[in-house]
Amino acid sequence: MQIVHLLAAAVWVGGTVALVFVGVPVVRTLEGEARMQAMRTLGRRWRPLGWGAMAVLVASGLVLAHEHGALRREALDTDFGTVLLAKSLLVVVLVAGALMHDFVLGPRLQREIRAGEPPRTRRPLIAVGWVTFALTIAVPILGGVLVSMLQ
Repeated sequence: MQIVHLLAAAVWVGGTVALVFVGVPVVRTLEGEARMQAMRTLGRRWRPLGWGAMAVLVASGLVLAHEHGALRREALDTDFGTVLLAKSLLVVVLVAGALMHDFVLGPRLQREIRAGEPPRTRRPLIAVGWVTFALTIAVPILGGVLVSMLQ
Protein backbone atom coordinates (compact mmCIF):
# COMPACT_ATOMS: atom_id res chain seq x y z
CA MET A 1 0.00 0.00 0.00
CA GLN A 2 2.94 2.33 0.65
CA ILE A 3 4.03 2.05 -2.98
CA VAL A 4 0.52 2.93 -4.20
CA HIS A 5 0.46 5.92 -1.86
CA LEU A 6 3.91 7.05 -3.00
CA LEU A 7 3.07 6.70 -6.70
CA ALA A 8 -0.17 8.65 -6.29
CA ALA A 9 1.76 11.37 -4.43
CA ALA A 10 4.28 11.47 -7.29
CA VAL A 11 1.46 12.02 -9.79
CA TRP A 12 -0.21 14.75 -7.68
CA VAL A 13 3.00 16.59 -6.73
CA GLY A 14 4.81 16.12 -10.04
CA GLY A 15 1.77 17.07 -12.07
CA THR A 16 1.12 20.13 -9.95
CA VAL A 17 4.74 21.27 -10.23
CA ALA A 18 4.63 20.77 -14.01
CA LEU A 19 1.41 22.77 -14.27
CA VAL A 20 2.63 25.64 -12.08
CA PHE A 21 6.08 26.01 -13.61
CA VAL A 22 5.59 24.79 -17.19
CA GLY A 23 1.95 24.68 -18.32
CA VAL A 24 0.53 27.88 -16.85
CA PRO A 25 3.50 30.11 -17.82
CA VAL A 26 3.21 28.93 -21.43
CA VAL A 27 -0.54 29.58 -21.48
CA ARG A 28 0.04 33.08 -20.07
CA THR A 29 1.92 33.99 -23.25
CA LEU A 30 -1.36 33.66 -25.18
CA GLU A 31 -4.05 36.33 -25.47
CA GLY A 32 -7.84 36.44 -25.42
CA GLU A 33 -9.87 33.41 -26.43
CA ALA A 34 -6.77 31.33 -27.22
CA ARG A 35 -5.55 31.84 -23.65
CA MET A 36 -8.92 30.89 -22.13
CA GLN A 37 -9.22 27.83 -24.37
CA ALA A 38 -5.68 26.65 -23.58
CA MET A 39 -6.18 27.11 -19.83
CA ARG A 40 -9.54 25.30 -19.96
CA THR A 41 -8.02 22.42 -21.97
CA LEU A 42 -5.05 22.14 -19.63
CA GLY A 43 -7.37 21.99 -16.62
CA ARG A 44 -9.72 19.45 -18.18
CA ARG A 45 -6.88 17.14 -19.15
CA TRP A 46 -5.22 17.38 -15.74
CA ARG A 47 -8.34 16.89 -13.61
CA PRO A 48 -8.85 13.13 -14.16
CA LEU A 49 -5.18 12.46 -13.40
CA GLY A 50 -4.85 14.87 -10.50
CA TRP A 51 -8.17 14.15 -8.82
CA GLY A 52 -7.75 10.42 -9.45
CA ALA A 53 -4.35 10.58 -7.74
CA MET A 54 -5.86 12.53 -4.85
CA ALA A 55 -8.62 9.93 -4.40
CA VAL A 56 -5.99 7.17 -4.32
CA LEU A 57 -3.94 9.21 -1.82
CA VAL A 58 -6.86 9.64 0.55
CA ALA A 59 -7.94 5.99 0.29
CA SER A 60 -4.43 4.55 0.62
CA GLY A 61 -3.63 7.03 3.42
CA LEU A 62 -6.62 5.80 5.40
CA VAL A 63 -5.55 2.19 4.89
CA LEU A 64 -1.97 2.99 5.97
CA ALA A 65 -3.19 4.91 9.02
CA HIS A 66 -5.38 1.95 9.98
CA GLU A 67 -2.49 -0.48 9.52
CA HIS A 68 -0.39 1.58 11.95
CA GLY A 69 -3.17 1.90 14.51
CA ALA A 70 -3.45 5.64 13.97
CA LEU A 71 -7.24 5.68 13.66
CA ARG A 72 -7.73 4.80 17.33
CA ARG A 73 -8.44 7.61 19.82
CA GLU A 74 -5.37 6.85 21.92
CA ALA A 75 -3.15 7.40 18.86
CA LEU A 76 -3.63 11.14 19.34
CA ASP A 77 -1.57 10.84 22.52
CA THR A 78 1.49 9.91 20.45
CA ASP A 79 3.80 12.08 18.38
CA PHE A 80 2.93 9.94 15.35
CA GLY A 81 -0.78 10.56 15.88
CA THR A 82 -0.26 14.30 16.31
CA VAL A 83 1.76 14.60 13.10
CA LEU A 84 -0.76 12.43 11.25
CA LEU A 85 -3.60 14.64 12.48
CA ALA A 86 -1.73 17.75 11.30
CA LYS A 87 -1.11 16.13 7.91
CA SER A 88 -4.75 15.08 7.66
CA LEU A 89 -6.00 18.58 8.43
CA LEU A 90 -3.67 20.04 5.81
CA VAL A 91 -4.98 17.49 3.29
CA VAL A 92 -8.53 18.67 4.01
CA VAL A 93 -7.50 22.29 3.45
CA LEU A 94 -5.58 21.28 0.29
CA VAL A 95 -8.55 19.43 -1.18
CA ALA A 96 -10.95 22.26 -0.28
CA GLY A 97 -8.63 24.82 -1.86
CA ALA A 98 -8.11 22.75 -4.99
CA LEU A 99 -11.86 22.23 -5.35
CA MET A 100 -12.42 25.98 -4.94
CA HIS A 101 -9.70 26.73 -7.48
CA ASP A 102 -10.84 24.22 -10.10
CA PHE A 103 -14.60 24.32 -9.82
CA VAL A 104 -15.53 27.75 -8.41
CA LEU A 105 -12.92 30.44 -8.96
CA GLY A 106 -11.56 29.23 -12.30
CA PRO A 107 -14.98 29.02 -13.98
CA ARG A 108 -16.01 32.35 -12.39
CA LEU A 109 -12.95 34.07 -13.84
CA GLN A 110 -13.71 32.62 -17.27
CA ARG A 111 -17.27 33.98 -17.06
CA GLU A 112 -16.00 37.42 -16.07
CA ILE A 113 -13.56 37.51 -18.97
CA ARG A 114 -16.15 36.28 -21.49
CA ALA A 115 -18.64 38.91 -20.28
CA GLY A 116 -16.04 41.66 -20.66
CA GLU A 117 -16.15 42.39 -16.93
CA PRO A 118 -13.12 43.29 -14.83
CA PRO A 119 -11.37 40.05 -13.79
CA ARG A 120 -12.10 40.45 -10.06
CA THR A 121 -11.64 36.75 -9.43
CA ARG A 122 -8.07 36.63 -10.78
CA ARG A 123 -6.36 37.63 -7.50
CA PRO A 124 -8.35 35.22 -5.28
CA LEU A 125 -7.76 32.44 -7.84
CA ILE A 126 -4.02 33.07 -7.81
CA ALA A 127 -3.91 33.28 -4.00
CA VAL A 128 -5.81 30.01 -3.58
CA GLY A 129 -3.60 28.42 -6.22
CA TRP A 130 -0.41 29.34 -4.36
CA VAL A 131 -1.79 28.19 -1.02
CA THR A 132 -2.75 24.82 -2.48
CA PHE A 133 0.65 24.59 -4.15
CA ALA A 134 2.39 25.23 -0.82
CA LEU A 135 0.25 22.53 0.79
CA THR A 136 1.06 20.19 -2.10
CA ILE A 137 4.71 20.49 -1.04
CA ALA A 138 4.13 20.54 2.75
CA VAL A 139 1.87 17.47 2.97
CA PRO A 140 4.43 15.00 1.51
CA ILE A 141 7.09 16.47 3.79
CA LEU A 142 4.89 15.56 6.76
CA GLY A 143 4.47 12.13 5.16
CA GLY A 144 8.25 11.77 5.22
CA VAL A 145 8.27 12.77 8.88
CA LEU A 146 5.66 10.10 9.59
CA VAL A 147 7.67 7.41 7.79
CA SER A 148 10.79 8.37 9.77
CA MET A 149 8.78 8.00 13.01
CA LEU A 150 7.98 4.40 12.11
CA GLN A 151 11.62 3.39 11.96
